[in-house]
Amino acid sequence: MSFSFDRFGALARKLLSFRYLVVGSSLLFFAIIGIAFYMVHLNSRVMHDQINTDFNQQQLILAYQAASQIDAILLDIETEIKSMRALETSTPGGVSKETVQAMIERTRGKGLTEIGLVYPSGRVARFYDGAGGQTIFPERAMKFCLPDSSGRMKLNQLQVETSASGETMVTSVFCTPMISSNGEEGKLFARLDVSRLVARVTGEIRSGRTGYAWVIDQTGLFLYHPEKDLVGKNAFTARAERRPYISFAQINRIMKEQMLRGEEGVGVYESGWHRGIEGQMTKLIAFTPVKSSALAPGNLWSVAVAAPISEVSEAVRKVYTRHFAAEAALIAGMFMFGLLVVIYQSRISETLKARVKQTEADLQETERIYQRLVEQATDLIYILDLEMRVVVFNRHSIETFSNLVVTERSGGVIPDGADLSRAELYVGRRLRELFRAADVEFMRKQIDQVLERKASHSFEQTLTLAGRRVHLSTKLIPIRNDRGEVYQILGISRDVTERREMDQRIYNTEKLASIGTLAAGVAHEINNPLAVILGFTDLLLERFPSRSSEHEDLKVIEYNANHAKKIVENLLGFSRIAEGLEDTVDISYSVHTVIKIIQNTLMTKKIGLEVIIPGNLPRVRGDTREFQQVIFNLINNSIAAMEKSGGTLTITAQPEGEWVQVRVIDTGAGIPDRIKPQIFDPFFTTKKVGEGTGLGLSLCYGIVKKYGGKIGFSSSSVEDHPGEPTGTTFTVSMMVHQE
Repeated sequence: MSFSFDRFGALARKLLSFRYLVVGSSLLFFAIIGIAFYMVHLNSRVMHDQINTDFNQQQLILAYQAASQIDAILLDIETEIKSMRALETSTPGGVSKETVQAMIERTRGKGLTEIGLVYPSGRVARFYDGAGGQTIFPERAMKFCLPDSSGRMKLNQLQVETSASGETMVTSVFCTPMISSNGEEGKLFARLDVSRLVARVTGEIRSGRTGYAWVIDQTGLFLYHPEKDLVGKNAFTARAERRPYISFAQINRIMKEQMLRGEEGVGVYESGWHRGIEGQMTKLIAFTPVKSSALAPGNLWSVAVAAPISEVSEAVRKVYTRHFAAEAALIAGMFMFGLLVVIYQSRISETLKARVKQTEADLQETERIYQRLVEQATDLIYILDLEMRVVVFNRHSIETFSNLVVTERSGGVIPDGADLSRAELYVGRRLRELFRAADVEFMRKQIDQVLERKASHSFEQTLTLAGRRVHLSTKLIPIRNDRGEVYQILGISRDVTERREMDQRIYNTEKLASIGTLAAGVAHEINNPLAVILGFTDLLLERFPSRSSEHEDLKVIEYNANHAKKIVENLLGFSRIAEGLEDTVDISYSVHTVIKIIQNTLMTKKIGLEVIIPGNLPRVRGDTREFQQVIFNLINNSIAAMEKSGGTLTITAQPEGEWVQVRVIDTGAGIPDRIKPQIFDPFFTTKKVGEGTGLGLSLCYGIVKKYGGKIGFSSSSVEDHPGEPTGTTFTVSMMVHQE
């Protein structure tokens, strides 16, 4: 009995231990499955948040590019108006209709609706009155045209109007003082359709499949929105009026605390509609201010790009929903069907893999879209890490910066003859391996400012690319990780060389006009004492014998006084724009007349002469005597350039449309790049003291401009291009006389 009882106890203990093992194994299994579910859930949230963050950063790039384009358009319009003002002031008879029409054609599509000149009397002279809204009233133009201490033209207060077609439009006015050609002081104004200007840039923006952009000012007024009925309305009230049952507290807080303060950033908010789809939905938003010198102090525009968050998270959510369902089916199948569950799980896994691949393909397609956007941008877009290694270079950056790569200092990193247009040569390399030490050090200082302030930083930089000086306007933007730490720097650079050159040309035009006025006054003041000096010198010369020391001293006085008188005459010729009779000029006759005068000089200096002038040239506007003076001065300059080593002087003339082009070409030493901007300045000369007054080219400039002509030059100098052919070509363009 005892033996049987012991055997039964042992069996019972085995069964009991097996049951505990089953229970323990089951609990462990469920715990592992629960942990697995939780890890899947966490992974889903992390992936979802990261995709949202990346998507918002892409939206921020779109917003910044739109803001930069709006700034560029405003600056283009401001430059056009400045150019028109300069031409109106310095050109006899004012701006021609052709010039105004050309300016209008360049700016019409950018929102220009009206250009005019308003006088204190209330009279308005309109150069252009486009169809769109009511024309501006004189008193309103005078009210907007208040003086600005900065000296820059600024967009004035925004006005909400109704166009001729019944659409709401937001307008503003550029204004600047101007003296017209008849001497009357007035205000030049240009009215812009701000809504159309902004829509030109933001209307085509697409974020994701259906995302769009909208723009507000510092008061919350919609300057542009795809929903046209919102344009011209206040964003804080318009949304509530349209959907009063939805709380817009999130977007109102973003606008009030960030956008209206000129900040840039990203966020999430609740909306009540999207491209015709009604109902409450969550949207991702990225925004940045329009930083333009054309906006008056206190005025602010902000560009926002928004898209439904559902478009971003829908694909990921579907994948993980199916994943949870598959895991649940797997657990149930393990208890009920055994091996069948394993087979079923295998099939489900294959399905999941296919879905994941499809989702990855969709994400890759979205990434390719943004990549194409960055690659095809006309701005330089690049990303650097904190060790100044290249992470991203867009195509335009590679094309621009490839001319600066220092292969001889790369220590063999980039082999000789490598294709510098390949992105693989740049990505992952430090800047010091690729570029000059001075350029790298300058960029290091700018990045340090971004890291120190933890905010965007803008600056301008001048580089030399393939022998050409390029001015870049750059903005560095910090890129943060999930913890808010800056780990990369986004750089966006724009080539502003053309704009700066235009500003310099306008400045030189105004400077020459001012110097001409000053020269006239100075010349007349000097002429009177010179006449007295010469008169008394003649009287004293009669009192002393011709070979006496006193007579010789008086001759020195007379010589220098006559030299000063000649300088004064040149000054008067430069400043006397209205002098001379406007007639017609026979270019062939005038050129050959000058050649007869200087022919002996050319033979003495051993300079060859070649004249290519057809006999049937049309007559041009101008004065024969003054035109001969222009040709004479240019030939004299060419002779001086070839005096040391000789050369060939070539004079050509040919008709080109409404112009006749006269060119004086020499093979001399050329004009160095460093002095090219100064050669038309009065009193600027490279000759020795006593050999020239520095008024020759400025006098030529004044004569040619007086008759509506143009003068320009091109030159290759020994200093800038050693070992290459040198020489200078001056081109004088005169308008054909119309009967």
